[in-house]
Amino acid sequence: MLPINIRNLRWSSAMPSAKTAKLFGFPWSKLFDLVLDVKSYPEFVPHCRAVEMLSREVQGPGRTIIVSRMTVGFLPLNFAYANRTTGDEIARRISVEAIDGPLRYLRAGWNFEALDEDHTQLHFSVDYEFNNPVLAAIASRAFNAMFSEILNAFEHRAARLFSSGAS
Repeated sequence: MLPINIRNLRWSSAMPSAKTAKLFGFPWSKLFDLVLDVKSYPEFVPHCRAVEMLSREVQGPGRTIIVSRMTVGFLPLNFAYANRTTGDEIARRISVEAIDGPLRYLRAGWNFEALDEDHTQLHFSVDYEFNNPVLAAIASRAFNAMFSEILNAFEHRAARLFSSGAS
């Protein structure tokens, strides 16, 4: 089966994955800080119920590694997993990988392409696989819906925080 297009989002049926990009009217550095602020995700990221910060370490210039436990919920189904988020300001990239929980793997990437001082093309990609095929059958549809909403959630949050007149 070939990948299908859903609202500028490319899904592959071979492996659960998504890749999309969106133009933002904000500097890349502000968006980078917004995405790296994982403790605030429950306030605006769809289905993110809680984030417990386990560690935050600055390793050299522009490189931050955050380990957190995120709880994600879909109707009656909730699950938590630990992940490692690595922010690399020099490369203008944030990567996320699951390190435990119900996922065999989860890898997400955020790339910040500065078009000029006030415009950024934000690229988001994710691929994942559940450990349990029954859970995969139940949760994959909800996971896919969540990933399709993520850039919109960050866009709304950025507009609220960074638009003229925002406090």
